Amino acid sequence: MANFYLKEKKYNLKKNSYTKLLILILVTTLFTSCYSVYKVIPHTYDYTESINFTIDKIEEGKTVATGNGSWNASRGSKFVFVFLTLKNNLNEKQKLDFDDFVLLNPRTKTKHKAEWSMVVGPINMWGKIDSYILKGDEKKRKLVFIYPEEDTAQLLMVNDKIIEIDYAN
Repeated sequence: MANFYLKEKKYNLKKNSYTKLLILILVTTLFTSCYSVYKVIPHTYDYTESINFTIDKIEEGKTVATGNGSWNASRGSKFVFVFLTLKNNLNEKQKLDFDDFVLLNPRTKTKHKAEWSMVVGPINMWGKIDSYILKGDEKKRKLVFIYPEEDTAQLLMVNDKIIEIDYAN
């Protein structure tokens, strides 16, 4: 009788861990499937005279999942994620300020500033809007903007220079 009880308890522990794993996979799939991913043709742009950046891709979604919960876009809005690779061409530490990155909406003639900066990785981690880039370093960041749901991000303004986002077909 005791042996049967131990086998049943062991089976229940395995069943519970499989159930938890299945739920985790389902939730992860739901969060990632809610994003629309747009490929862009990579071009190198100047942030400053000594810092260049490339737009790697654009994503759109209604939620931002973080380690301690999620944020939802307000009604009529969505999140636009602009993935950047920044490269410091000098041999000295330089200041970055992601407030210098603004999405322009040509339809409404509105400027949308970066709400958050995130470190690119498998888990969304907050970065700083004002940051630094080390000498000769390369940083990948995901800038999060709140944008009207019916519009597509087309123009990015960086330090008062307007850049047209070049989407790949």
